[in-house]
Amino acid sequence: MKKRIKGISKSQYLKGMQCPKALWFYRHRRDLAPEISENQQAIFDAGHEVGELAQHYYKNGIEITEEYYEIAKAIESTERAIKDGKKVIYEATASSKDGAYSRIDILKKVRGSERWDMIEVKMSTAVKDYHLDDMSLQRYAFEGAGYNIRKSILMHINNQYVRMGELDVKELFTLEDCTQIVKSRKVAIGDKVKQLIMMLNTPEEPLVEIGDHCYDPFECDYTHHCMQHIPDYSVYNIFRGGRLEALLADDILEIQDIPNGIDITERQAIEVQAVKSGEVYVDRESIGAFLDQLEYPLYFLDYETISPAIPLYDNSRPYQQIPFQFSLHIQAEKNGPVEHLEFLHTEAGDPRPGFVSELISKCGTRGSVVVYNQAFESRINRELGENFPKHAAVLDAISDRMVDLLVPFRSRMLYHPDMQGSASLKAVLPAFVPDLSYEDLEIQDGGTASNQYLCCAKGIVDEQAKQSIYENLRTYCHQDTMAEVRLLEELHSLI
Repeated sequence: MKKRIKGISKSQYLKGMQCPKALWFYRHRRDLAPEISENQQAIFDAGHEVGELAQHYYKNGIEITEEYYEIAKAIESTERAIKDGKKVIYEATASSKDGAYSRIDILKKVRGSERWDMIEVKMSTAVKDYHLDDMSLQRYAFEGAGYNIRKSILMHINNQYVRMGELDVKELFTLEDCTQIVKSRKVAIGDKVKQLIMMLNTPEEPLVEIGDHCYDPFECDYTHHCMQHIPDYSVYNIFRGGRLEALLADDILEIQDIPNGIDITERQAIEVQAVKSGEVYVDRESIGAFLDQLEYPLYFLDYETISPAIPLYDNSRPYQQIPFQFSLHIQAEKNGPVEHLEFLHTEAGDPRPGFVSELISKCGTRGSVVVYNQAFESRINRELGENFPKHAAVLDAISDRMVDLLVPFRSRMLYHPDMQGSASLKAVLPAFVPDLSYEDLEIQDGGTASNQYLCCAKGIVDEQAKQSIYENLRTYCHQDTMAEVRLLEELHSLI
């Protein structure tokens, strides 16, 4: 065993609360940790941006700037700041005698006393249960270091704030006093910290079975390792709760091994039978009824959006979906040629006015608007109507014409075993249209599209990179609506 571990940080404590094995891997098997994806990095960057902005809520503070691993130096700098009479300290650091150490986003001295308030900043829009565990460990560490703590406060995003002009930090954030529940949870922390440190100082990894905790409150970094014995498509993809537990109790992982005649839903039965037979399930009558609702010309439509935590534009809220691009394939008649039109906002400023104008001009007034996951595009249209009331009726009319291509796949009118239980476009397309692939595209998913456009909107990429991103966005969004065209052709071919 390597050097004896004497302490754990707040983030490590939370990891251990979710799964002790994950914490053990984090400290002893760094080789198992996956690389941080572009989308994960974007979330981290957004968190840092929110944290920096929160410092403007309590101004004139001093920041403890040591790296996260320089614990002793950070503690020393925090104590020096207090001796120097600082009333507000960002990233203050402390450690209890039993090895629990933590930073707090904002440590604020209570006026006229020797007590302190702890303010933890989160980019969520409400208090989550794991936030309370987070804050409890922080309070435990600081009180264990001798700090007299008054309140434990969570500062989070106020998603009802509407930006108009300069950003109003006081309105952007909401403060919630979590002191009482944090105090109640703090009671059990000492024993838990001791257990986790003891576990970390054992040479063998803990025995922890896989289960719901692997994904709650976050997907664990080590699921790829702990679940390597499970097939890519298994009973875990189809079943939940008691039925899953019963199958696992009988050592059944492969769908092929599920016994005939067990009590399962019709949808589950379709998936199981498709895997066992290797054949596509087709409900031609239901598919025919779905296709009968189509009215030509068809408008195959797809949106791309950003949803920044900190609103960029007037008349927008935190995390509001802001559409910046659409792709539109138009087919005047069945089996007829397809025309492609598109919109991508490439200028500075709010993309929504141009988006609305182009959408209305290109979508006509009759014919079905084919989308994949209608709830999303309808929501965007509804919010656009709220933000631009003079266009609300026309946007509602476009939504009323929508036909959701997701429905036949989600409801299992058509099911291919290669869909592996998913009805997402990225699962359905390769199953039925393998020649139309996202794999060679620079942008392969909506999250990446959103993150890269947001970089352009914030002006944090140079002009050459920006133009490259725009071209990749056009290619990606075009692919989404062409996928709709090809999947509808597939449905027509079956009846």
